[in-house]
Amino acid sequence: MVAAADFDALIFSKPLCQELARCGYEKLYTFSPVGAYTEELKTIPGTHIPIPMERFVAPAADLRYLFRIYRHLRRGQFDTVITFTTKPNIYAAPMARLAGARQVVLAVRGLGATFSRGNTIRERLVYAIAQRLYRTACHLGTWVWFTNRNDLSIFLNRRYVTPKRSLLTKNAIDLEIFGSDISPSRLEQLREELKMAARERAVIMVARLIWSKGVGEFVEAAKLLAKRIPWIRFLLVAPHEPGSPGTVPEEYIRAAECSANFTWLGFRKNVVELYELADLAVLPSYYKEGGYPRALLEPMARGRPVIAADTEDCRGPVEHGRNGYLIPPKNPHALAETIEKIMTDRELAKQFGRRSLEKVRAEFDVRTVAREVLRGLGLINEYRAQDRAQLAAVGFDD
Repeated sequence: MVAAADFDALIFSKPLCQELARCGYEKLYTFSPVGAYTEELKTIPGTHIPIPMERFVAPAADLRYLFRIYRHLRRGQFDTVITFTTKPNIYAAPMARLAGARQVVLAVRGLGATFSRGNTIRERLVYAIAQRLYRTACHLGTWVWFTNRNDLSIFLNRRYVTPKRSLLTKNAIDLEIFGSDISPSRLEQLREELKMAARERAVIMVARLIWSKGVGEFVEAAKLLAKRIPWIRFLLVAPHEPGSPGTVPEEYIRAAECSANFTWLGFRKNVVELYELADLAVLPSYYKEGGYPRALLEPMARGRPVIAADTEDCRGPVEHGRNGYLIPPKNPHALAETIEKIMTDRELAKQFGRRSLEKVRAEFDVRTVAREVLRGLGLINEYRAQDRAQLAAVGFDD
């Protein structure tokens, strides 16, 4: 399994590897760059091999990546290769086919900037090249796996894929991780760290620091509510991304921090604790998300109400008026009003939070989705290996 980052390997590859290991597979390999999650990568069943990769357009680095990934895939003689997100899909998937893999699966997790034409000549050129590379990769692949019906429609309309070679599932999260217990004392430590007064309550947004994620709308909503509801603290968890298309200048965020009700936390690994600290999570994104953004599913697993932009790529986890609200994209006033509506009605927030938890448990358990996909790919049968062994022991063998 080939991922674009170590975090991607953890959230995308690990559940599949765990399920395959339970079903008796022994030779499992993951490939990704290594960064902040070096220790966590050791929890993925099988062998992890680090391969550097530049996230953004970098022709020389991309050529090196192509050579390295081909060499490893050729050496491994893999039966099945699954690639996750744009660069592994358009680069590693063709290399897997060239290296002789019997089955190549491209996992599309949101189309992002790749499918935004842009305004400059450079952006349009990148867009045109990316489309051709994606089309070629899809034609070479055995399956293309989507978590967004809108993305699937785009690929079908452009004839990148056919219905028979497409898989569609929901996104999913690990409920054991995001449902873990957090002690009251740890939450108090967090409040002290963030200098939150006893009466303050938090609204959280977890995203990349780019405009299309709705960062500007979140900041402007904080400004609109600063005087009217000063006891609401806006927490933004977003790593700075220099070089990323549409990156938010750090000066803009630093200026927002001059307001007492806004705190930028940058990159944080303890998002589970921060979700527990917060009363509400929002994602006013108009980015080409994967249909069921983790920034909504994760707080839902903590029993939190959510607010999302009403777009085909973002609204999947939200039932309007039941576990949260959908708002028009690019509308900080609507975001501010909706935040106020939930934060000033504790009973409503509790009801929404309870329904969020029920929904994520029923529909977004990563193990259920992993089994669905692996059965669809023909990699596991309905029964696990140990189940078949038990059946054989009593005289029944399928």
